Amino acid sequence: MSDLGKILLVANTFPPKLGGSAVVYGNLARQSGGRMIVIAPREDYTDGLPIIGWREHDRTSAYPVVRPRLLRTVMGDADPADALGRMWFIAGDLLQRARLLSRLLRIIFREGIVSICIGEIVTSNWIVRFFHRFTKVRTAIYIHGEELLLEGTYDPHHERTIKALRAADNIFVVSGFTAEAVRGLIGDDRLDRIHLIENGVDTHLFHPGPQRADLLATYGLDGCFVFVTVCRLIEKKGVDTAIRAMVTVGQRHPEARLLVVGEGPYLADLVRLARMAGVDHQVVFAGKVTEEDLVDHYRLGDVFIMANRALPNGDTEGFGLVFLEANACGIAVIGGQDGGTSSAVRHGENGLLVDGHSVDAVADAMMTLREDPELRARMGRNGLRIAQAAGWEHKAAAVLAACLDTPIE
Repeated sequence: MSDLGKILLVANTFPPKLGGSAVVYGNLARQSGGRMIVIAPREDYTDGLPIIGWREHDRTSAYPVVRPRLLRTVMGDADPADALGRMWFIAGDLLQRARLLSRLLRIIFREGIVSICIGEIVTSNWIVRFFHRFTKVRTAIYIHGEELLLEGTYDPHHERTIKALRAADNIFVVSGFTAEAVRGLIGDDRLDRIHLIENGVDTHLFHPGPQRADLLATYGLDGCFVFVTVCRLIEKKGVDTAIRAMVTVGQRHPEARLLVVGEGPYLADLVRLARMAGVDHQVVFAGKVTEEDLVDHYRLGDVFIMANRALPNGDTEGFGLVFLEANACGIAVIGGQDGGTSSAVRHGENGLLVDGHSVDAVADAMMTLREDPELRARMGRNGLRIAQAAGWEHKAAAVLAACLDTPIE
């Protein structure tokens, strides 16, 4: 292992933080056989507070994690027209980069790092460009998809992102949709560097099991047919469409419930929507749950639903790891057809793909699976089979082989 060298993963979102990209990076590191070292922040970018449980996580992990306070400058709400404020931000950003670069170089020389992989291209693309130009360390970028579709003040018109993509030795994409987004930026002259590695699922954690009686009682779900969604509560996830669809579903099936697991900036709007639509007695908001309780919340569902959709600004779902997690619990799924969801949901096999913009289409899919137990069971069995074949050990081996430029046994 020492002869092969090691990989340094730069991850702005990493366990114990929840979320799709954090799950991906955590599982890659866990399955790396000690060849991956992680550098991740110990403070949350949203509130500036320490990430809950980071010490306990790092102490018990099978791989080393280096935790500076932050990896990037916190994006504020400064007025772009404010020249003094802009200069202050640039000065602070340069100082933050210098500190991080010093830390990265120390780790690389001390640990024999031969490849560095960044997990947030928008704000960390400079790392790839620096190491490509000034060192012999190989570079890699992990792309989920949605980050390439939005333009912002940090990297207008994706100019820095494109330079980093062209400089990288390896580009990992999680879906065919994501691969096309990369090709749309850099063309076809870097195709040999693009590696499609669809997201996996931890089948040791997510697997079929009994429903917890205490959770059924807590949420008032005894005797109910439960549609469950697990996601960060933001607009593109389409939870509002599922709530609107419950008006139709509930009229035919008054015992149906929608269990919403997660938190996010859209929560208050969703609660208000359920009340205004008259389905607040059928929509249950569980809020944020612990990683230990997450699988038990999936198992409360008879069907999983996340009617994701593309937003006018281009933001959309790059893959949809939650669909695999639900499938691993033996549950059929409903997903929106936009973005890279089709890589996770095979229409008619492990679930249904629908137009996430259409309340009628979502309601029809929900009632189809509610009213056809044989179809629901078959999709659940197929989903379990698909999830069990998507173990993280194979994904990690592919990443290691590319980054270390050698086959991994």
